[in-house]
Amino acid sequence: MRSGTWPSIILTLAFAVIIAACHGKTIVLVGDIARTFGVSPAHASWVVSAVALVAAVASPLVNWAIAHIGERRSVVAGLIIAATFSYFGSLATSFYSLLALRVLEGAGYILVVLAALALILHTTEGKKRTSALAFWSVASPLGGAIAIFSVSPFVGGHWQTAFSGHALILLILLLLTPLLPGGSHVHKSERKPLGKVFNIYSDPSLLRLAAAVGAPLTLALGLVAIVPVYFISTLHVAPTTIGVISTVGILSSVLAGIFAGFILNLRNVGPWVVLFSATSGLALEFVVFWPGISADVAIVAKVLQGFFGSFVIAWIFTSIPKMSKRGDVMGAGGVAEQFLYISMFLGPVVLFPLFALPTLIPFFIAVTIAHLLPLFLLPLDLPFTRASRLKKQAVQA
Repeated sequence: MRSGTWPSIILTLAFAVIIAACHGKTIVLVGDIARTFGVSPAHASWVVSAVALVAAVASPLVNWAIAHIGERRSVVAGLIIAATFSYFGSLATSFYSLLALRVLEGAGYILVVLAALALILHTTEGKKRTSALAFWSVASPLGGAIAIFSVSPFVGGHWQTAFSGHALILLILLLLTPLLPGGSHVHKSERKPLGKVFNIYSDPSLLRLAAAVGAPLTLALGLVAIVPVYFISTLHVAPTTIGVISTVGILSSVLAGIFAGFILNLRNVGPWVVLFSATSGLALEFVVFWPGISADVAIVAKVLQGFFGSFVIAWIFTSIPKMSKRGDVMGAGGVAEQFLYISMFLGPVVLFPLFALPTLIPFFIAVTIAHLLPLFLLPLDLPFTRASRLKKQAVQA
Protein backbone atom coordinates (compact mmCIF):
# COMPACT_ATOMS: atom_id res chain seq x y z
CA MET A 1 0.00 0.00 0.00
CA ARG A 2 1.51 3.32 -1.10
CA SER A 3 2.53 5.56 1.79
CA GLY A 4 0.67 8.82 2.28
CA THR A 5 -2.50 7.65 0.52
CA TRP A 6 -5.83 7.62 2.32
CA PRO A 7 -6.03 3.79 2.38
CA SER A 8 -2.62 3.75 4.08
CA ILE A 9 -3.66 6.49 6.55
CA ILE A 10 -6.93 4.73 7.42
CA LEU A 11 -5.10 1.43 7.99
CA THR A 12 -2.61 3.19 10.28
CA LEU A 13 -5.48 4.79 12.21
CA ALA A 14 -7.13 1.36 12.51
CA PHE A 15 -4.03 0.04 14.31
CA ALA A 16 -4.30 2.95 16.77
CA VAL A 17 -7.99 2.26 17.36
CA ILE A 18 -7.54 -1.47 17.99
CA ILE A 19 -4.48 -1.13 20.23
CA ALA A 20 -6.44 1.41 22.34
CA ALA A 21 -8.45 -1.53 23.65
CA CYS A 22 -5.43 -2.30 25.87
CA HIS A 23 -6.74 0.51 28.05
CA GLY A 24 -10.47 0.38 27.38
CA LYS A 25 -10.99 -3.35 27.88
CA THR A 26 -10.43 -3.13 31.65
CA ILE A 27 -12.69 -0.15 32.47
CA VAL A 28 -15.87 -2.18 32.96
CA LEU A 29 -14.04 -5.20 34.41
CA VAL A 30 -12.67 -3.51 37.54
CA GLY A 31 -15.36 -4.99 39.80
CA ASP A 32 -14.79 -8.52 38.52
CA ILE A 33 -11.01 -8.22 38.91
CA ALA A 34 -11.50 -6.89 42.45
CA ARG A 35 -13.62 -9.91 43.37
CA THR A 36 -11.21 -12.39 41.76
CA PHE A 37 -8.20 -11.18 43.76
CA GLY A 38 -10.00 -10.02 46.91
CA VAL A 39 -9.04 -6.34 46.63
CA SER A 40 -11.14 -3.18 46.76
CA PRO A 41 -12.51 -1.66 43.52
CA ALA A 42 -10.36 1.43 44.16
CA HIS A 43 -7.30 -0.83 44.40
CA ALA A 44 -8.32 -2.82 41.33
CA SER A 45 -8.74 0.38 39.28
CA TRP A 46 -4.94 0.56 39.05
CA VAL A 47 -5.22 -2.23 36.49
CA VAL A 48 -6.83 0.34 34.17
CA SER A 49 -4.14 3.01 34.48
CA ALA A 50 -1.11 0.68 34.80
CA VAL A 51 -1.09 0.17 31.02
CA ALA A 52 -0.38 3.90 30.56
CA LEU A 53 2.62 3.98 32.93
CA VAL A 54 5.32 3.42 30.29
CA ALA A 55 3.69 6.03 28.05
CA ALA A 56 3.57 8.56 30.87
CA VAL A 57 7.21 8.23 31.95
CA ALA A 58 9.20 6.89 28.99
CA SER A 59 7.75 8.12 25.67
CA PRO A 60 11.10 9.68 24.58
CA LEU A 61 12.80 6.29 25.09
CA VAL A 62 10.09 4.56 23.06
CA ASN A 63 10.53 7.11 20.27
CA TRP A 64 14.30 6.52 20.38
CA ALA A 65 13.65 2.81 19.81
CA ILE A 66 11.26 3.53 16.92
CA ALA A 67 13.82 5.85 15.29
CA HIS A 68 16.37 3.03 15.23
CA ILE A 69 14.04 0.11 14.47
CA GLY A 70 11.74 1.78 11.95
CA GLU A 71 8.01 2.47 12.17
CA ARG A 72 6.58 -0.75 10.69
CA ARG A 73 8.94 -3.03 12.60
CA SER A 74 8.02 -1.14 15.78
CA VAL A 75 4.32 -1.76 15.13
CA VAL A 76 5.06 -5.48 14.71
CA ALA A 77 7.14 -5.58 17.90
CA GLY A 78 4.53 -3.62 19.84
CA LEU A 79 1.69 -5.92 18.75
CA ILE A 80 3.67 -9.00 19.80
CA ILE A 81 4.57 -7.51 23.19
CA ALA A 82 1.02 -6.30 23.90
CA ALA A 83 -0.55 -9.59 22.77
CA THR A 84 1.90 -11.69 24.81
CA PHE A 85 1.36 -9.88 28.09
CA SER A 86 -2.37 -9.51 27.55
CA TYR A 87 -2.55 -13.31 27.25
CA PHE A 88 -0.34 -13.80 30.32
CA GLY A 89 -2.65 -11.37 32.12
CA SER A 90 -5.52 -13.78 31.56
CA LEU A 91 -3.47 -16.41 33.43
CA ALA A 92 -2.46 -14.16 36.36
CA THR A 93 -2.84 -15.80 39.77
CA SER A 94 -2.25 -12.71 41.92
CA PHE A 95 -3.27 -9.07 41.71
CA TYR A 96 0.29 -7.75 41.71
CA SER A 97 1.40 -10.10 38.96
CA LEU A 98 -1.55 -8.84 36.88
CA LEU A 99 -0.50 -5.26 37.61
CA ALA A 100 3.08 -5.98 36.47
CA LEU A 101 1.82 -7.68 33.31
CA ARG A 102 -0.38 -4.65 32.57
CA VAL A 103 2.68 -2.40 32.75
CA LEU A 104 4.54 -4.65 30.31
CA GLU A 105 1.48 -4.79 28.03
CA GLY A 106 1.58 -1.00 28.09
CA ALA A 107 5.11 -1.04 26.67
CA GLY A 108 3.76 -2.75 23.55
CA TYR A 109 0.72 -0.46 23.55
CA ILE A 110 2.71 2.78 23.45
CA LEU A 111 5.20 1.30 20.95
CA VAL A 112 2.34 0.75 18.47
CA VAL A 113 0.76 4.14 19.23
CA LEU A 114 3.94 6.19 18.72
CA ALA A 115 5.03 4.18 15.67
CA ALA A 116 1.62 4.67 14.04
CA LEU A 117 1.68 8.39 14.85
CA ALA A 118 5.21 8.62 13.41
CA LEU A 119 3.97 7.00 10.19
CA ILE A 120 1.23 9.59 9.85
CA LEU A 121 3.60 12.48 10.58
CA HIS A 122 6.28 11.18 8.20
CA THR A 123 4.13 10.09 5.25
CA THR A 124 1.64 12.99 5.03
CA GLU A 125 1.87 16.71 4.53
CA GLY A 126 -0.30 19.78 4.05
CA LYS A 127 -4.07 19.41 4.27
CA LYS A 128 -3.91 15.63 4.25
CA ARG A 129 -1.71 15.69 7.36
CA THR A 130 -4.09 18.12 9.09
CA SER A 131 -7.05 15.84 8.43
CA ALA A 132 -5.13 12.71 9.45
CA LEU A 133 -4.02 14.25 12.76
CA ALA A 134 -7.56 15.46 13.50
CA PHE A 135 -8.83 11.92 12.93
CA TRP A 136 -5.94 10.62 15.04
CA SER A 137 -7.17 12.66 18.02
CA VAL A 138 -10.29 10.48 18.31
CA ALA A 139 -8.64 7.10 17.63
CA SER A 140 -8.06 6.42 21.33
CA PRO A 141 -11.58 7.27 22.58
CA LEU A 142 -13.10 5.34 19.67
CA GLY A 143 -10.95 2.30 20.44
CA GLY A 144 -11.81 2.56 24.12
CA ALA A 145 -15.54 2.73 23.34
CA ILE A 146 -15.36 -0.30 21.04
CA ALA A 147 -13.49 -2.19 23.75
CA ILE A 148 -16.09 -1.34 26.41
CA PHE A 149 -18.91 -2.60 24.18
CA SER A 150 -16.96 -5.72 23.22
CA VAL A 151 -16.09 -6.82 26.76
CA SER A 152 -19.45 -5.91 28.34
CA PRO A 153 -20.80 -9.48 27.83
CA PHE A 154 -17.97 -10.74 30.06
CA VAL A 155 -18.90 -8.51 33.02
CA GLY A 156 -19.88 -10.74 35.92
CA GLY A 157 -18.34 -13.71 34.17
CA HIS A 158 -14.86 -14.68 32.98
CA TRP A 159 -12.99 -11.39 32.59
CA GLN A 160 -9.90 -13.38 31.57
CA THR A 161 -11.57 -14.10 28.21
CA ALA A 162 -11.42 -10.38 27.37
CA PHE A 163 -7.64 -10.43 27.90
CA SER A 164 -6.97 -13.58 25.89
CA GLY A 165 -9.44 -12.52 23.18
CA HIS A 166 -7.73 -9.15 22.74
CA ALA A 167 -4.37 -10.93 22.53
CA LEU A 168 -5.73 -13.07 19.69
CA ILE A 169 -7.05 -9.99 17.84
CA LEU A 170 -3.65 -8.28 18.12
CA LEU A 171 -1.91 -11.35 16.71
CA ILE A 172 -4.39 -11.47 13.80
CA LEU A 173 -3.66 -7.77 13.22
CA LEU A 174 -0.04 -8.75 12.56
CA LEU A 175 -1.23 -10.15 9.22
CA LEU A 176 -2.02 -6.60 8.07
CA THR A 177 1.35 -5.06 8.99
CA PRO A 178 2.91 -5.81 5.56
CA LEU A 179 0.40 -3.31 4.13
CA LEU A 180 1.86 -0.50 6.23
CA PRO A 181 4.55 1.71 4.63
CA GLY A 182 7.84 -0.15 4.84
CA GLY A 183 11.37 1.00 5.53
CA SER A 184 12.20 3.85 7.86
CA HIS A 185 10.84 7.35 7.27
CA VAL A 186 12.69 8.80 10.24
CA HIS A 187 14.69 11.96 9.54
CA LYS A 188 18.31 12.02 10.72
CA SER A 189 17.47 14.88 13.11
CA GLU A 190 15.08 12.49 14.89
CA ARG A 191 17.71 9.78 15.37
CA LYS A 192 19.50 10.84 18.57
CA PRO A 193 22.03 9.16 20.86
CA LEU A 194 20.37 7.47 23.83
CA GLY A 195 21.97 9.95 26.24
CA LYS A 196 20.25 12.89 24.55
CA VAL A 197 16.68 11.63 24.25
CA PHE A 198 15.45 13.71 27.19
CA ASN A 199 16.97 16.90 25.74
CA ILE A 200 13.66 17.28 23.93
CA TYR A 201 12.26 18.90 27.08
CA SER A 202 14.64 21.83 26.61
CA ASP A 203 12.64 22.99 23.57
CA PRO A 204 10.25 25.79 24.71
CA SER A 205 7.90 25.07 21.78
CA LEU A 206 7.43 21.48 22.89
CA LEU A 207 6.88 22.54 26.49
CA ARG A 208 4.07 24.80 25.23
CA LEU A 209 2.66 21.86 23.27
CA ALA A 210 2.85 19.68 26.39
CA ALA A 211 0.93 22.24 28.45
CA ALA A 212 -1.61 22.74 25.64
CA VAL A 213 -2.28 18.99 25.56
CA GLY A 214 -2.10 18.45 29.30
CA ALA A 215 -4.39 21.24 30.51
CA PRO A 216 -7.65 20.36 28.68
CA LEU A 217 -7.07 16.60 28.88
CA THR A 218 -6.37 16.71 32.62
CA LEU A 219 -9.70 18.49 32.94
CA ALA A 220 -11.52 16.11 30.59
CA LEU A 221 -10.15 12.94 32.20
CA GLY A 222 -10.78 14.28 35.68
CA LEU A 223 -14.38 15.01 34.75
CA VAL A 224 -14.77 11.44 33.49
CA ALA A 225 -14.57 10.44 37.16
CA ILE A 226 -16.53 13.39 38.56
CA VAL A 227 -19.51 13.68 36.18
CA PRO A 228 -21.13 10.28 36.92
CA VAL A 229 -20.94 10.93 40.67
CA TYR A 230 -22.31 14.47 40.23
CA PHE A 231 -25.14 13.39 37.92
CA ILE A 232 -26.24 10.54 40.21
CA SER A 233 -25.83 12.16 43.64
CA THR A 234 -26.69 15.80 42.87
CA LEU A 235 -28.95 15.72 39.81
CA HIS A 236 -30.50 12.32 40.66
CA VAL A 237 -29.89 10.85 37.23
CA ALA A 238 -30.50 7.09 37.08
CA PRO A 239 -27.23 5.08 37.01
CA THR A 240 -28.39 3.26 33.87
CA THR A 241 -28.70 6.62 32.09
CA ILE A 242 -25.02 7.38 32.73
CA GLY A 243 -24.00 4.66 30.26
CA VAL A 244 -26.23 6.18 27.58
CA ILE A 245 -24.79 9.66 28.24
CA SER A 246 -21.23 8.27 27.98
CA THR A 247 -22.02 6.49 24.71
CA VAL A 248 -23.58 9.58 23.15
CA GLY A 249 -20.66 11.65 24.43
CA ILE A 250 -18.09 9.36 22.80
CA LEU A 251 -19.97 9.41 19.49
CA SER A 252 -20.13 13.21 19.75
CA SER A 253 -16.35 13.34 20.27
CA VAL A 254 -15.70 11.10 17.27
CA LEU A 255 -17.92 13.28 15.09
CA ALA A 256 -16.06 16.36 16.32
CA GLY A 257 -12.72 14.86 15.26
CA ILE A 258 -14.06 13.98 11.81
CA PHE A 259 -15.61 17.44 11.48
CA ALA A 260 -12.32 19.05 12.52
CA GLY A 261 -10.48 17.06 9.85
CA PHE A 262 -12.30 19.07 7.22
CA ILE A 263 -12.91 22.44 8.91
CA LEU A 264 -9.31 22.96 10.05
CA ASN A 265 -8.19 22.89 6.41
CA LEU A 266 -10.23 26.03 5.74
CA ARG A 267 -7.60 28.64 6.50
CA ASN A 268 -9.95 31.57 7.10
CA VAL A 269 -12.68 29.57 8.85
CA GLY A 270 -10.86 26.94 10.93
CA PRO A 271 -9.22 29.30 13.48
CA TRP A 272 -12.54 31.04 14.17
CA VAL A 273 -14.25 27.68 14.73
CA VAL A 274 -11.48 26.75 17.19
CA LEU A 275 -12.04 30.01 19.08
CA PHE A 276 -15.81 29.50 19.07
CA SER A 277 -15.44 25.88 20.22
CA ALA A 278 -13.11 26.77 23.09
CA THR A 279 -15.37 29.53 24.43
CA SER A 280 -18.57 27.54 23.85
CA GLY A 281 -17.10 24.50 25.57
CA LEU A 282 -16.16 26.65 28.56
CA ALA A 283 -19.63 28.21 28.77
CA LEU A 284 -21.30 24.79 28.58
CA GLU A 285 -19.03 23.43 31.31
CA PHE A 286 -20.30 26.23 33.58
CA VAL A 287 -23.88 25.29 32.65
CA VAL A 288 -23.34 21.62 33.58
CA PHE A 289 -22.15 22.46 37.10
CA TRP A 290 -24.19 25.60 37.77
CA PRO A 291 -26.03 25.27 41.11
CA GLY A 292 -29.72 24.50 40.66
CA ILE A 293 -29.43 23.40 37.01
CA SER A 294 -31.94 20.78 35.90
CA ALA A 295 -30.75 17.30 34.97
CA ASP A 296 -32.07 17.51 31.40
CA VAL A 297 -30.26 20.79 30.69
CA ALA A 298 -27.05 19.51 32.27
CA ILE A 299 -27.10 16.33 30.18
CA VAL A 300 -27.63 18.19 26.89
CA ALA A 301 -24.96 20.74 27.85
CA LYS A 302 -22.47 17.96 28.68
CA VAL A 303 -22.95 16.20 25.33
CA LEU A 304 -22.55 19.49 23.42
CA GLN A 305 -19.53 20.40 25.54
CA GLY A 306 -17.93 17.09 24.60
CA PHE A 307 -18.29 17.94 20.92
CA PHE A 308 -16.73 21.40 21.23
CA GLY A 309 -14.01 20.17 23.58
CA SER A 310 -13.04 17.36 21.21
CA PHE A 311 -12.85 19.82 18.31
CA VAL A 312 -10.29 21.85 20.28
CA ILE A 313 -8.31 18.70 21.13
CA ALA A 314 -8.26 17.81 17.43
CA TRP A 315 -6.87 21.27 16.65
CA ILE A 316 -4.16 20.81 19.30
CA PHE A 317 -3.01 17.55 17.69
CA THR A 318 -2.94 19.15 14.24
CA SER A 319 -0.52 21.70 15.73
CA ILE A 320 2.14 19.06 16.43
CA PRO A 321 4.15 19.72 13.21
CA LYS A 322 4.05 23.50 13.79
CA MET A 323 5.55 23.11 17.26
CA SER A 324 8.49 20.95 16.17
CA LYS A 325 10.82 23.86 15.50
CA ARG A 326 13.93 21.66 15.27
CA GLY A 327 12.45 19.27 12.70
CA ASP A 328 11.75 16.49 15.18
CA VAL A 329 8.05 15.93 14.40
CA MET A 330 8.23 12.43 15.87
CA GLY A 331 9.55 13.83 19.13
CA ALA A 332 6.79 16.44 19.19
CA GLY A 333 4.19 13.71 18.66
CA GLY A 334 5.75 11.71 21.49
CA VAL A 335 5.53 14.67 23.87
CA ALA A 336 1.86 15.21 22.96
CA GLU A 337 1.02 11.55 23.58
CA GLN A 338 3.08 11.45 26.78
CA PHE A 339 1.13 14.32 28.32
CA LEU A 340 -2.13 12.74 27.23
CA TYR A 341 -1.25 9.72 29.39
CA ILE A 342 0.09 11.84 32.24
CA SER A 343 -3.33 13.50 32.23
CA MET A 344 -4.92 10.10 32.92
CA PHE A 345 -3.10 10.00 36.26
CA LEU A 346 -3.44 13.70 37.14
CA GLY A 347 -7.09 14.31 36.17
CA PRO A 348 -8.96 12.74 39.10
CA VAL A 349 -6.21 13.68 41.59
CA VAL A 350 -6.32 17.38 40.63
CA LEU A 351 -10.06 17.82 39.98
CA PHE A 352 -11.71 15.89 42.81
CA PRO A 353 -10.26 18.03 45.66
CA LEU A 354 -11.33 21.24 43.87
CA PHE A 355 -14.82 19.89 43.22
CA ALA A 356 -15.20 18.83 46.86
CA LEU A 357 -14.55 22.33 48.25
CA PRO A 358 -17.48 24.21 49.87
CA THR A 359 -17.43 26.68 46.95
CA LEU A 360 -17.11 25.87 43.25
CA ILE A 361 -15.16 29.06 42.49
CA PRO A 362 -11.67 27.40 42.51
CA PHE A 363 -13.10 24.57 40.38
CA PHE A 364 -14.52 27.05 37.85
CA ILE A 365 -11.19 28.91 37.75
CA ALA A 366 -9.37 25.65 36.94
CA VAL A 367 -11.98 24.83 34.27
CA THR A 368 -11.52 28.27 32.68
CA ILE A 369 -7.72 27.98 32.58
CA ALA A 370 -7.84 24.47 31.13
CA HIS A 371 -10.23 25.49 28.33
CA LEU A 372 -8.49 28.70 27.29
CA LEU A 373 -4.79 27.99 27.89
CA PRO A 374 -4.19 26.22 24.54
CA LEU A 375 -5.37 29.35 22.69
CA PHE A 376 -2.41 31.25 24.17
CA LEU A 377 0.18 28.48 23.78
CA LEU A 378 -0.34 27.36 20.18
CA PRO A 379 -0.44 29.34 16.90
CA LEU A 380 -4.14 29.94 16.24
CA ASP A 381 -3.43 31.78 12.97
CA LEU A 382 -6.38 34.19 13.06
CA PRO A 383 -6.20 36.81 10.26
CA PHE A 384 -5.01 39.62 12.56
CA THR A 385 -2.37 37.41 14.26
CA ARG A 386 -1.24 36.23 10.84
CA ALA A 387 -0.77 39.83 9.67
CA SER A 388 1.15 40.67 12.83
CA ARG A 389 3.45 37.67 12.36
CA LEU A 390 4.14 38.50 8.72
CA LYS A 391 4.92 42.10 9.69
CA LYS A 392 7.36 40.92 12.35
CA GLN A 393 9.06 38.58 9.86
CA ALA A 394 9.38 41.45 7.37
CA VAL A 395 11.03 43.66 10.00
CA GLN A 396 13.45 40.89 10.99
CA ALA A 397 14.34 40.34 7.32
